[in-house]
Amino acid sequence: MFHISNFIKQQWLGSLLIVLFVLFLLYGIEQNNELKKEKEKLEKEIEQLERKENLHWDKFEELKLGRNTIIEKQKTLIQLQYDTIKIIDTIAFSRLQEFFSNRYNQ
Repeated sequence: MFHISNFIKQQWLGSLLIVLFVLFLLYGIEQNNELKKEKEKLEKEIEQLERKENLHWDKFEELKLGRNTIIEKQKTLIQLQYDTIKIIDTIAFSRLQEFFSNRYNQ
């Protein structure tokens, strides 16, 4: 024990540098562990966001398909409306013809 204390007295600057080096090493290790934890947290958050993104893309695709279906139904309804108007216009001597004829003339 005496030799160790004697060595520290003689080599105080080297001992101080060794202690500082060990402290900085421990500080770096602690920072590294904190960064690893933060990295894991961010990776989990990224996975959750990717799942949400996929869910939103699926909903978007469903809406696109629904939009196309609505457009087709709207076209069908417009065609039925035109066909109904043509049929009503071709009825001879009926009250509907008189009604629509009076309406179109105005």
